[in-house]
Amino acid sequence: MGALKSLISFYTIFHMNITQEDMDAMESRFYLTPLVGLVFGLMLLAETAVLCWLSREYGFGNGLVTAVLVLLTVYAGSKFLHFDGLTDFGDGMIVSGQQSDHIRALKDTLVGAGGIGVALITVLCSVAFYSMFGNDPVILLAIPAVEVFVKHAMVVAASIGEPGNGMASRQVGLTTGRSALLSFVVSLVALIILMAIGALLAHSIFSLDYDFIIGVAIIILAVGFVISTLMGVVMARTANRVFGMVNGDILGATNEVTRPFLVFFINLAITLAIATAVI
Repeated sequence: MGALKSLISFYTIFHMNITQEDMDAMESRFYLTPLVGLVFGLMLLAETAVLCWLSREYGFGNGLVTAVLVLLTVYAGSKFLHFDGLTDFGDGMIVSGQQSDHIRALKDTLVGAGGIGVALITVLCSVAFYSMFGNDPVILLAIPAVEVFVKHAMVVAASIGEPGNGMASRQVGLTTGRSALLSFVVSLVALIILMAIGALLAHSIFSLDYDFIIGVAIIILAVGFVISTLMGVVMARTANRVFGMVNGDILGATNEVTRPFLVFFINLAITLAIATAVI
């Protein structure tokens, strides 16, 4: 519970009174991070249910509005913590020179063209790919699940990354391959909870058939775990090569960069499955 309190207090706007013992528990149990995704997922589940209902009953809103509100929720809800890591990552990656130059740009408090560019492209891709869902009730299953998957990607990145000397050094150093496996289990539990609630709402309010819902859920789980794991590996190996480490900025960037990839491939997989009558 101490680790969970620290994770929620550190990664969300919900402040809790935590001790150093709680922080130590968080650093040694980083595999619980997908539970933060569960918190965001529950918020987004309520939000998307309302938006879908308003769209169906009154024609209010569209996919673009939903995409912007979803991103506003996760950005503001995380205090823009991961977004800050994304801009730092962009600056560190774009700068030319030796490894020390990349690290200096990564840790610079000023945001340069690289940070702005990477952040802009990431946000635009996220908005565009979320918008492709429209206000189809399948977002009740897909959008909340994405927030669990991006947290799993962070754990995978930490399990592969070399620890640096910043705030997240102990998290990265103590997160192992076993932690990534435990993260998978924690993520699966969180996803089952979200999808069970989402399925109930999609069936009772929007009359989606349970067979269709189960098919969509299986696709989301399969694609989500593959993409989030691959992105965690790619981000960690890239950071190890360029910066010689994975720090808090890299973990935050992993969270943000993974999101548009997840939304795109989940959307693509569901679209292809429907087109080919798989579901």
